[in-house]
Amino acid sequence: MKTQIGVAPLAEWRTFFRKGRLLQLVPLVALGVFGTLFIRHIAALDGVAVVAALTALAPWQWMCALVFTALSFRTIGEYDVLMHRVLNTGQPVHAARAAGVKAIALSQTLGFGAITSALVRWRCLPDLPPAHILKLSAAVSLSFLAALAAITALVVPLSGLMPRSGGHVAIGIAAIAALALLARLAQRSGWIPIGLGRRTIIALIVATAADTLFAALALWVLWPEPVSFHVLFAAYLIALGAGLVSNAPGGVGAFDLSLLALLGATQNADAMAAILAFRIIYYALPAGIAILGLLHSRVPLPVDQPHHPEATLLRQHATRFVHVKGTLLTLPCWGGDAVLGDLPRGMQVADLRRSTDPKTLYKCSARQASQARAAGWSVMRCAQDAWISPKTWSSTGPARRQLRRALCAFERSGFSVREVSTSDGLCAVAQDWAKSHGGERGHSMGRYCPDYVRHQRVFAAFDGDTPVAFVSFHIGPVWTLDLMRHVSDIPKGTMHALVCAGIKAAQNSDICYLSLASVAAPDPHAPFARTMTEYAAGLRRFKSAFAPIWEPRYICSSGRLGLLLAMTTLAIRIRWPAPLANPNPAQRHHEDFSFAHRPRPCEPLTSPIGETPHDQRPFRTARHA
Repeated sequence: MKTQIGVAPLAEWRTFFRKGRLLQLVPLVALGVFGTLFIRHIAALDGVAVVAALTALAPWQWMCALVFTALSFRTIGEYDVLMHRVLNTGQPVHAARAAGVKAIALSQTLGFGAITSALVRWRCLPDLPPAHILKLSAAVSLSFLAALAAITALVVPLSGLMPRSGGHVAIGIAAIAALALLARLAQRSGWIPIGLGRRTIIALIVATAADTLFAALALWVLWPEPVSFHVLFAAYLIALGAGLVSNAPGGVGAFDLSLLALLGATQNADAMAAILAFRIIYYALPAGIAILGLLHSRVPLPVDQPHHPEATLLRQHATRFVHVKGTLLTLPCWGGDAVLGDLPRGMQVADLRRSTDPKTLYKCSARQASQARAAGWSVMRCAQDAWISPKTWSSTGPARRQLRRALCAFERSGFSVREVSTSDGLCAVAQDWAKSHGGERGHSMGRYCPDYVRHQRVFAAFDGDTPVAFVSFHIGPVWTLDLMRHVSDIPKGTMHALVCAGIKAAQNSDICYLSLASVAAPDPHAPFARTMTEYAAGLRRFKSAFAPIWEPRYICSSGRLGLLLAMTTLAIRIRWPAPLANPNPAQRHHEDFSFAHRPRPCEPLTSPIGETPHDQRPFRTARHA
């Protein structure tokens, strides 16, 4: 799901177009065949009678059709909201819904659905890479087709339009089962992060039913002859399916001829006028509004993705650097300070042109690293960030079997886990850990402090009433696993149980993202890469037991010498940190387990990747998923 560093998004679109050249011909062929049949059918009718019937439609009919069309398109946006949830894109609900409405309004009218809808979504959501956009468009199309098949299989037999048959219901059930199976396979292959749950499938069916119901009502109020709505609804579902299968722009020909044939109005000029009016209201008008929205709307700036919560403001060794375009969080480095995380929104690497500006980005995202490489900077991968979605996470599944074994071993130990509100007894645990690990690290890594953990969510393991291990979490829109401390001899699975307790608390707090923080994962060609990878192997195994999603993090510098100096500085100062000037101010960033304090009213809010102005929220807590 990640865009490879250094590969421009346009190159991905070119690859997509090149591979789909044959599929691009399908709509043209369908338009030629069905469009010709439709034109011949219209030519066989009395054109004057069709125009007269079209102008004879009452104002209330046009108004009612407009209202039902608006309700239908309001529901259409829910398809994208649901699929954004499944794909964990992190987009706000309103942005996902608006992009979906515009994409469907244009693609259903212009045809070339896979291409048109993907390009519209990319225009509306520029921070999503093409790979995410293509997956989103495919997921919306496949899920809608499956839900439409299920609704059609239920409505058509009950309407009496066709003879009742158990085969119809079986087809609908098979379509939903196939969708669930396809989603399951896609999840196992890593194409999507989570599968389609029962609630998602039900919500999808309800949204499809409401969408098609309002669309059929818009057509019904325009229909000239008295016809039962349930019959017209059934005919509309079948005609809609025929239009989608034909893949012609707007389903021209296939939709119209199928609808007229099913309702027995093939030679009725008034019925043809109703279809033309429906096409004006339901196809042409929304497409025109969508085009105007795309042309005149301001493209939103990229939204910081909640996949790198480590770049929070630190008060230990990190400092503020005031730039004309924003405040940067930096770490002291030889040859120029290093910006922690991504640059603020609206700021480019080229803006760091002054001699006093930072010349290094540390633990930035792939998107930021791609921009740095395009600007001529040297780029190297340094770590991978592990994150999960507490709302959908569980300890079940084959990918978490090692976690279940560890939890079973901990249950047999007789130790207990509970959340603590004081640091009583935790200092001895932290000192024992530091002694056995050669001391605590520093610079970009946190150190234990009672005042530091006092403001966090802390979960401890107890042998009776004696704490033997604890973990702490940064709390906020994104929870981040922070300190992990334990005595020398603890039962197997203790730390796994503590992290699971934190995940459970995040679930109860309705948190969308929880970061297990980063693990060293340098570029294979980097100096000492093999040593660093082997050193971090244990931490990677521990975090992999939770089956997280891994996101790469990079270190970038304006030149190779600067990159080498920055890496050397970070390595030395992390291993041999300077003493803290004041033990009370809590460190707010940690190489592997970080968290931030609560910002004051006028203090800039810090996003999971970079800093944003204090009057802007970096992202929504209650997002689409």
